[in-house]
Amino acid sequence: VDVPTAFALAFAISAALAGLTGALLGSIRFITPAMGSEPLTKAMIVVIFGGLGSLGSTAGAAYLIGFIEAFLVLWVGLYWTPFALFLLMILVLLLRPNGIFGKR
Repeated sequence: VDVPTAFALAFAISAALAGLTGALLGSIRFITPAMGSEPLTKAMIVVIFGGLGSLGSTAGAAYLIGFIEAFLVLWVGLYWTPFALFLLMILVLLLRPNGIFGKR
């Protein structure tokens, strides 16, 4: 496998999909500089929880974050849920820097 070519191809496909997504979302929503910051923050939290070891651990962390987020909405309310998730992320970084499912 030619790694530089595969990397360039993956980058081109992801850039094309991001551009298409921006064009489609721009037709139904207002375009702002902060557009997409909430899903990006959640994705960052999922990767921190899952660690960089494997795709399966990241998928498991995504489900875990979904359940935690649903619980937090009921427990602390919709307004405080992102803040509570961020605090939980800081706690994971302090206690397990490689993620909950990450390998040492």
